[in-house]
Amino acid sequence: MKFKCDRDELSNALQTVQRAVSSRPGIPALTGVLLTAAGEQLTLATTDLEVSARLAVPVQIQAEGVALVPARLLADMVKSFEQAPVEFQAENNLARIACSNYEGTLRCLPAEDFPALQEPSGDRVKVNAGELAEAIGQVTRAASRDEARPILTGVLLEISREGLTLVATDSYRLSMRELAATAGGEAKTLVPERALSEVGRAAAGDEKGEAELFIDQSQVGFKVGGLVLTSRLIEGEFPNYRQLLPESYENCLTASRQQLLDAVRRVGLLARENAPVRMEFNALGVRLSSSSPDLGDAVEVVEAKYEGEELTAAFNPQYLADGLTAATGDRVRVEVQDGLKPALVKGQNEGFLYLVMPVRLPAHVG
Repeated sequence: MKFKCDRDELSNALQTVQRAVSSRPGIPALTGVLLTAAGEQLTLATTDLEVSARLAVPVQIQAEGVALVPARLLADMVKSFEQAPVEFQAENNLARIACSNYEGTLRCLPAEDFPALQEPSGDRVKVNAGELAEAIGQVTRAASRDEARPILTGVLLEISREGLTLVATDSYRLSMRELAATAGGEAKTLVPERALSEVGRAAAGDEKGEAELFIDQSQVGFKVGGLVLTSRLIEGEFPNYRQLLPESYENCLTASRQQLLDAVRRVGLLARENAPVRMEFNALGVRLSSSSPDLGDAVEVVEAKYEGEELTAAFNPQYLADGLTAATGDRVRVEVQDGLKPALVKGQNEGFLYLVMPVRLPAHVG
C-alpha cells in the first residue's frame, strides 16, 4: 500500500483511534492500528476487544492495501513531524514513513491477526452531536472509578420515544441528563464510561451534526462524523435511581454559578482527608467554611437569593464542585432539605440534574 496524507489530518485521526488500543502486550496485534487504503480514503481501526474505533480520512492513494502498524509509536511519530505532507508505504512487512526531511521505517505486525470488527447494529437512536457531547461531559464525572463495583463504572442509557436519558452514580453523587432524540422503540443499556467519553470527544467537534447510537444485546455502537466506535456492554442491573430523585425541596439557593463554584474551590482547599465544606444557608445567601487541624481554616460568604428555613449542611467539596461545573448557564439552583438528605444542583438546562450526598456533621455542631 502507498498513500500521501495531510500531516494534521493523519495525526488527529491517530490520536483519536489510539485510545482504543490495548495495553496488553500479550496480544501484539491489539497494540496496532490497522490501516486500510481503498478508494480515496484511509480507514484506521483499533481495538482492545472491549472497545473498538474506526475512523476514515481522505488521502491520496497510489496503491491500495492493508498494514498493521504499532499504533502509539506511529501516532507519536506523526505528531512530531513538521507541517508537511506525510508519505506512507508498506510492503514486505516493513512500513516506510517520510515527511519533509524525515525518513523512517517501522516493522509491521501480521495484519491477519487483527480481529474482524462488526458494523454497529440494533435499535437506532439519532441525537444532536453537540448536545450529546455536553450530556456526556455532565454525566460521566459521576461514574465510579472503582473496578470492584463494575456496574457503577458505567453510564446508563435509557431510550424511549420521548428521548434519551444518561445517568451515572458512584453512590456518593448522581448525575442525570435528558436529551431530545429520535428512536424507534425503547431500550436500556449500561455502557462503560471510557467508551462514552471517547464518543463525547468526537461529538464535541461536530456540534451541529447528528450522532447515531445502535444498541443490541451485547454491544453498543456510535457513529459520529467519520468515527465509528463500538463497545461491549456492562452486565448487571443499574440501581433504581428514580426512587432517589425527589421532585424538589422547599429550601432553594439561587446564586451565580461561577461565584459559588469559585468559593467552594477556595474554601475546599483546606478540607483535606475527606473533611467537608460546611454550608450555612440563610436569608443573605450561604456561608461556606472548612477547617483542618494541621492547616488552618477558611470562611467565605456568597451573597445569593435563598428561600426557605435556615439550615446547615456539609458536602465533599470536589463532588459539589463537579456538580456546579456540570451545570450550565450563569445561575445555579441548590435545593436542600436538611443536613441528612442529598442536595440537588440544577443549572439553566431543565434536562440536567445533579444529586450529591451530604457529609454528616458531629451532633454538637450547628
